[in-house]
Amino acid sequence: MEIVSEPDIRMPEEAGAYLRKLRSILRYLGTCDGNMEEGSMRADVNVSVRKAGEEFRTRCEIKNLNSVRYVMQAIEVEAQRQDGLLKRK
Repeated sequence: MEIVSEPDIRMPEEAGAYLRKLRSILRYLGTCDGNMEEGSMRADVNVSVRKAGEEFRTRCEIKNLNSVRYVMQAIEVEAQRQDGLLKRK
């Protein structure tokens, strides 16, 4: 099963909360045990940083993350990398 969200998650903490809630719902429905560390549930994230009022730039996709903590860390590190690139321009 693949679940795709709208691109409106702004912070790593928001992504973590979204995944925890989604995992809770999937467990409740019995569709997935939600054990990310065992590979039952994985997450891909797309990160795109922009200046306020500008269009989104090229996004970076990070695939097969296996914990909520790693998702949050990956978003933070990639956002910092992209922010550094924007500041150089």
